[in-house]
Amino acid sequence: MPISTERTEGASLEIARTWETIRRAFAEFLTLPTLIIVGFLLLAVAMNALERAQLPSLAALHATLERNVFADAEATAGLLETIAGSLVTVTSITISLLLLALQQTASTLTAEVFDQFLRRRHNQFYFGFFIGVALYSLMTLATVNAPFNPVLAAFTALTLTVMALILLLILLYTSINQMRPSVIIDAIHDYTLKARTEHLVIVERTRRAPQFSGEVRLPVTVDRDGYVTRIDVETIGCDAACAAGRAEVVLRASHGSYLSTGDTLAEVVADNQDDAERLVATVLDAIRLERQQDFATDPANGIEELGTIGWTSISTSKSNPAPGLLAIRSLRDLLARWSLDEQSASDSESHVDQLPVVYTDTVMMVLMDTLESLAVASSESMQHQSFTEVLRAFAALLGRVSSENQRAIDNVILRILPALGDHVLTTDLERALTETQVALRNIGNHETATRVETACKRLAQTKGNLHSRSTRAMPPR
Repeated sequence: MPISTERTEGASLEIARTWETIRRAFAEFLTLPTLIIVGFLLLAVAMNALERAQLPSLAALHATLERNVFADAEATAGLLETIAGSLVTVTSITISLLLLALQQTASTLTAEVFDQFLRRRHNQFYFGFFIGVALYSLMTLATVNAPFNPVLAAFTALTLTVMALILLLILLYTSINQMRPSVIIDAIHDYTLKARTEHLVIVERTRRAPQFSGEVRLPVTVDRDGYVTRIDVETIGCDAACAAGRAEVVLRASHGSYLSTGDTLAEVVADNQDDAERLVATVLDAIRLERQQDFATDPANGIEELGTIGWTSISTSKSNPAPGLLAIRSLRDLLARWSLDEQSASDSESHVDQLPVVYTDTVMMVLMDTLESLAVASSESMQHQSFTEVLRAFAALLGRVSSENQRAIDNVILRILPALGDHVLTTDLERALTETQVALRNIGNHETATRVETACKRLAQTKGNLHSRSTRAMPPR
């Protein structure tokens, strides 16, 4: 490949990534502050026009303010200069202190804390308001020159400054409140539920298995790396439906999947070569790759965030069981809610006109894997509370999930059972094992229930005897 061509492709890729960063910055944080700042700038222009119009209805108010507060242009300019400088200083100090506090919290609850802080609308409003008031004061200050004395605009700036100082106190409380583990985990939980709602639209409109075996099969590969953040199944499906012959697109990647350069994104199956080649181009245009996952459309991202917080807290990295238990309980609630959604989706599946697109829904699998990982982490740190909570989640939900998810839970229980040997058989853990046995027998899975019962009995043999971690559960003779 010529060097000039490589440089052109490299520059295009760099431009695309820069635009992606800008788009994400506005999507996550900058949109609301920018709108607020623009609003304050327009307010400054409007107030200047109002001052110069010298409306008779405002003459009395103008005279009162000028007589008691803003005696002349010099006094007004001094006040506005003080307001603007003070707001800039206070905002800078506040941001610095908040960043330090966020960094400290992130050292315990991972970098997800930063994401949560940026996503909250009231944080965006506060910073947009502070900067907007400062810019409003500076613009008004620029219009002050004898004999023009913008009394009304200066009074507005003073009023807005009082509001900004009150909001500063509110920001202080809300920022501290946002750094509590329960608030962070609840926010991730809620974002994940919203993302799943958007995701289910794709699931309901697509097929779970291929229904067509054509003569032409073309792979769709990517020329860059990144996470799948958007899949426009409507465009792909409509294009496949409009093909001259039969056609179907089998997606090999799901929302949130990571692809490296050259990986297969999808496979196009069609009756003729022209339709297949056209669909390859359609698929590439309809699917977007980014360097970061998109929390708004990818529920698996929220699950991974909860898993990261849980793993960091449960393992010996932090050895703090409280956030880990909160993460497990949030995952349990997601599993309970989505099991109901799956039942509703299966009931209405026959009424939905599905597109000729095959999509694999991996969200439930990611959720099961995350709970499994947290149980493994608890064995490393000997946090029996976390292992107990995972078992209790499975025991409570076994009778409420689909048969497919029952098999998945059964598989996870068998895989985490060896980790039981690292724990002491506490009263709570023994109760959770008993609840798991009962739940497994209630759904007819007696084999796994027997294995859980056997493991519990072997561990119970250590009660009253001195054992180390390595000899607590000896192999059967």
